[in-house]
Amino acid sequence: MISWRMIYEFFILLLVVNYAILIVFAPPDHPVLTPDFLMRLDLVLIVFFAIEYVVRLWRAPEKKKFILSNWLDLLAMIPVSTGFRFIRLLRLLRLVRLMKASPILWAVLKSKQIQTIMIVTSGIIVWSAAGIYLLEREINPSVSTFGDALWWAVVTTTTVGYGDISPITTGGRILAVILMITGIGLIGTITANLANHWMAFFRGEKEKSGHEGAERNQLEQELRNQVQDWISRIEQLNDSEYETLIKTLELLRNKS
Repeated sequence: MISWRMIYEFFILLLVVNYAILIVFAPPDHPVLTPDFLMRLDLVLIVFFAIEYVVRLWRAPEKKKFILSNWLDLLAMIPVSTGFRFIRLLRLLRLVRLMKASPILWAVLKSKQIQTIMIVTSGIIVWSAAGIYLLEREINPSVSTFGDALWWAVVTTTTVGYGDISPITTGGRILAVILMITGIGLIGTITANLANHWMAFFRGEKEKSGHEGAERNQLEQELRNQVQDWISRIEQLNDSEYETLIKTLELLRNKS
């Protein structure tokens, strides 16, 4: 069953991906992605961060400790104009803050296992791209920049194979075969680990809520047993015990 928490996690994930693409790879002369558009997007994110920060601050048991340990969140909410010198750096800070808004996404990024897999995968992709660039440059008209070679490596690793770029040298084709074979295993490993982290996170949340419910039931049962003990010897109770009995009975009645 799809919960609101799952929808929220998907929303944050899509927002992170789209915002990262906009601030890093948006063309400077794009007719839609103008500086004014990005500023409006920044304002929307600032409002979102502010609402989430206030909610977390309200729920925090120690307000002062929360503010001191989350000072980076306040920096991400600083509004600036398009002429600000470090606006790109501030937007990267907002991207990091946006990732932290999703507990599961932040946990995945901090996972040593996921980090190792991503490093190995990135290394193979960059190595293949460098090889293709050296072998095909000035021979293959479709490989004119390292970006073209990197695009080919990613497409080949994922076994999508658009066909817009293909090697024509023997060495390039050998690299392609190696990348196709390893790509199947690498992508499968990444998706399997992401799915495992996703299910483990929600399973842990469910077990946590169930454990808290069991603790509450156990505490309530202990109170009932104590009340029965007090009632069985009610004539022997002192004033303090009798007053505690009355308050416990009121507590149990309000809970039911």
